[in-house]
Amino acid sequence: MCFEKAKEWLVEEYKAYYQKATEHARQVMDEKMKHSYQVLGVGNYLLKHEKAFQNYSLAEIQRLKATVLLHDLGRFYEVFLHEDGGKVDHGVYGASLLAENPDFNHIEIILPIRHHGHLIEKLYEDADYLELSAEDRLEIQKIIYLVRDADKIANFYLLSRHFREIENVFFLKSLLDSQTRIPSAMVWSAFIKHSAVDVKCVKSFADQAIMYMACIYDLAYKSSFVLLDRLNILPKLVDCFKKFIADDYMNICQKELTDYQKAQLSGQKNFFEF
Repeated sequence: MCFEKAKEWLVEEYKAYYQKATEHARQVMDEKMKHSYQVLGVGNYLLKHEKAFQNYSLAEIQRLKATVLLHDLGRFYEVFLHEDGGKVDHGVYGASLLAENPDFNHIEIILPIRHHGHLIEKLYEDADYLELSAEDRLEIQKIIYLVRDADKIANFYLLSRHFREIENVFFLKSLLDSQTRIPSAMVWSAFIKHSAVDVKCVKSFADQAIMYMACIYDLAYKSSFVLLDRLNILPKLVDCFKKFIADDYMNICQKELTDYQKAQLSGQKNFFEF
C-alpha cells in the first residue's frame, strides 16, 4: 500500500509544477520522472541481490521501494524554482514534504531522502540521526546507501549511454568560461584519496567530470559493483569525459577506477559492513 501511494504522490507532485513551468523546466521534469523509475529499477536489483536486505518482510521491502522512488520528490519544485533564480535543496525539501504526510512520516524514509544527495558526513551530523539508537542508526545507513547507490548507478548509466543529448543538464553553465582541462588541486586530491568530491570545490568542467567519476567511491554494496561491471558502465563513462580532462590525468583516472572496481568485486577491500 505504501508503494502504491508513493507512485500516486510522485505523479501529483510532478503535475503540480509541470503546467506552470517553462518549456525547458518541463523537459527537465520529464527526465526527472524517468530518472525516479530508473533509480527504482536499480533499487529493485539491489534489494533482490544484496544480502543486507535478504531477511526483510514484504511490507518492509515495499516501504524501501517507496523510499527509493520518492528520493527526488522535491526535485520538481526545485526545477520550477530554479527557472526564476530561486534555490532549494530537493532532498531537504522532499524530506519536509514527507514529514507532513502521515503515511510517510517515518525517520527511516525521511533521513535517507534528506541526505541522499549530500556528502555522507551530513547524515552523520544530523541531529535526528544522532538521537537514534545504534541499531536504528545502522538501519538508516542500510537504507540511505540503498538510495544513494541506486541514484548514482542510474545516473552513471544515463551518462554513459546518452551523454551527448543531456550534457547541458549535467554540466553547470556557470563553468563554461573555464576552459582548463587540468583539475583543481582539491578535487584531484579527493579523487586520488578515493573520496567523494565536494561540489563546492568544483571550478571547471574538468572538476565536474572528476566529481561524477569519484561517485564510485561512495558506493557501498557489492551488488552495485556487480551491476556496474555487468552493464560495462565505467569504460563508457570514462570515454564521455575524456574531452574535459588532460590526457595524463585521464589515464590516471581510468586506472584508478578500473583497479578500484576490480578490488571491490574480488573482495580485496573492506565494504561498508552491516
